[in-house]
Amino acid sequence: MRAKLQEEFETLISQQSLDTAFQTIWDHNNNQALGYEALSRGPQNSYFRSPLTLFEFARQSCQQHELEFLCAQLACQRFDKQNLAGQLFINFSPDTLLYVYQQQGAHCFKQLIPCNGSLVIELTEHLPISVDEALLNCITDLRKLAISFALDDFGAGYAGIKTWLQLSPEYLKLDCFFCEQLLENSKVSTAISAMVNLAEQIGSQIIVECIENAEQYQQLVNLDIPYLQGFHIARPSTKPKQQETRPSTPASSEPYTALSLASIANTVNPELSSKELLKTILEDKAIHSLPVVNQQQQVLGLLKRDELLARYSGPYGHSLNQRKTVADLMDIKPLIVDVNTSLSEIGRKLSQHTASGLDAAFIVTQDSRYYGIGLAVDVMRKLSDYKLQLARYANPLTALPGNVPLQRSLNHLITSKTCFDLAYFDLNNFKPFNDICGYERGDRMIKLVAELLRLHLSKHAHFIGHLGGDDFIVIFTKQEWQPSVLQLLNKFDSRREALYRQKDLNAKGIVAKDREGQQRFFHLTGLAVGVTRWTAASNLSIDDLSERASLAKKLAKRNHWSTLYVQESEVLEPVES
Repeated sequence: MRAKLQEEFETLISQQSLDTAFQTIWDHNNNQALGYEALSRGPQNSYFRSPLTLFEFARQSCQQHELEFLCAQLACQRFDKQNLAGQLFINFSPDTLLYVYQQQGAHCFKQLIPCNGSLVIELTEHLPISVDEALLNCITDLRKLAISFALDDFGAGYAGIKTWLQLSPEYLKLDCFFCEQLLENSKVSTAISAMVNLAEQIGSQIIVECIENAEQYQQLVNLDIPYLQGFHIARPSTKPKQQETRPSTPASSEPYTALSLASIANTVNPELSSKELLKTILEDKAIHSLPVVNQQQQVLGLLKRDELLARYSGPYGHSLNQRKTVADLMDIKPLIVDVNTSLSEIGRKLSQHTASGLDAAFIVTQDSRYYGIGLAVDVMRKLSDYKLQLARYANPLTALPGNVPLQRSLNHLITSKTCFDLAYFDLNNFKPFNDICGYERGDRMIKLVAELLRLHLSKHAHFIGHLGGDDFIVIFTKQEWQPSVLQLLNKFDSRREALYRQKDLNAKGIVAKDREGQQRFFHLTGLAVGVTRWTAASNLSIDDLSERASLAKKLAKRNHWSTLYVQESEVLEPVES
C-alpha cells in the first residue's frame, strides 16, 4: 500500500498536478483586498486531496522541501495568470525556507514574487521554530528583495512571543482560537487588544483568521483589527473575485452621531489674505482648525494652525506666503461628514484619511452646509465610553447587551421617529426543562438562542439584546426579516434535541412539577416570538410598547411549538413556523 501511494505521490510531483486555491485577506480600513493566501491541495478524488495528508506524507518521505517549493512556484504562476493584484501570501516551514536558501541562495526566491504585487512568506510551525543566526540571515537577505514575512498561528503551538520578538514579522496571523472564542469569552477581546498594542510597538500588523459570521467581523473591527480572513469574507477559490464588497456587519444600534461632537468654530472666507489669516491665528491661541466656507455656507476646505505656522517659519516663510490667500493655503480635501453619521463610521473614515493622529479634525455638515467641527480624539473617547457601557450592561452568559442599552436604543429610535419592529423572544416550557435536565443544559439552551439570534438576524437587526433568563429582544428597522426569523425557529427545533435526554425525545416531552407543584407533562421547549410595530403615527411610549410586546409574546406562547406572531394592527394575527 505504501509503495503504491509513493508512486502516486511521485507522479503528482512530476506532473505538478496540484490545485491552488486563493483566500482573500481583507483590508477593512481601505475597503479592498490586502492580498490572497495561496492554499495547496492534491487533485480531486485523490488520497492526497487533503493538505494535511499531502504534506504529512511528504514529510514522512523526506520530500517536504521539494513539495513546499513546488507549491510556491505554482501559486505564483497562477496568481500572475489571473492578473491578481496585491500581496501573495505563501506558506513555508522555516526548515524548508532555510534549506532552499542555503542550497540555491536568495535569488531563487525572485521567481516567487508576483508581477502585479508583492510576496509575503508565512512561516508555519509544525515543529518548534529554531530562530538561530542562519534563519535570521536568510530573512534579512530576503527582505532585501522586498519580501515580507508573516508568523502563522500565533498564540498556539510553538509560535509565541519569543519567536515574534526574534523575527519581527511584518504580519502576525492569530490562531483560529481567538476568533472562535471571541463571542464566548470576554477575556479573548482583552488579549487581542493587548496584542494590537504590542504589535504597534514591535512594528507588526495583525491578521485574524477563521472569521465565519458578521458578529465576529464587527467585534474585530471594533478592536481595530485592520486585516481579516475567513469564510465570512471569502471562501478559498481557484478563481477568487478581485472586486470584493465590504463584508456584512450587524446593523449598528450605536446612539451617538457626529451631531453629538460637533462644536461651533469660527470660519474664514477663501478670499481672506494670508496676512489677515496669520493675524487671526496669532491673536487667538484657542484656534486649532479653521473651516473655510463660502457665502452659502458650503465647505471649501480646512486650515490647521500648526501647518499654517510651519509655512511661515524659516527665513523665507513670510516672503513666500505674503501674497497668498486662504484658498491657496487650505486643505481642499478635508474629511466632511453629515450630522447623522455614526461615530464608528467617522472612526473608519478618519483611519482612511490622510490626516493622522488624535488631533485630526473633521467638518460636520447638515443638508450639505457647514454645521460645526469635530476632533478625532473626541470620537475615540466617546466610542471607548460607549463600548465600556455596553460591556458593563452585557449579560454575563451571552455577552449580549441588556436592558439599559435597549432603553437607549428605543429612545433614540422614537426620538428620531424611525419606524421599527420590536420582537420579543421567549422559551416555552423552559422552567421544567431547566429543573429536570439541569442548569448546565439550561445555560446551553440560553446560549443556543443567543448564537442563533446572532447567526440569523445580525444582518437584519438594529439591536439584539438579552434581558435575562430566557427573554431576548430584537429590534428591526429594515423589512424582510420574517423569513430569517422563521429559519431561526426551524434551526432551534432541530438543535434543541441535542440538549434533551433520549427518553425525553422518545416521549416528546418531560414530566415535571408545574408552578402549583403538580406533576404534569410538558412538551419539548419551543421558541415563541411576539412582534409589534412602532410608527410615528402610533405615538406609543416605551411603556405602551413594552406592554404590547409582552401581549404579543403571550399570544405566541399559547402554542407549545415554536411560533411567530406578528402584530400588523390592533389585532394580533398568528404566523406559524
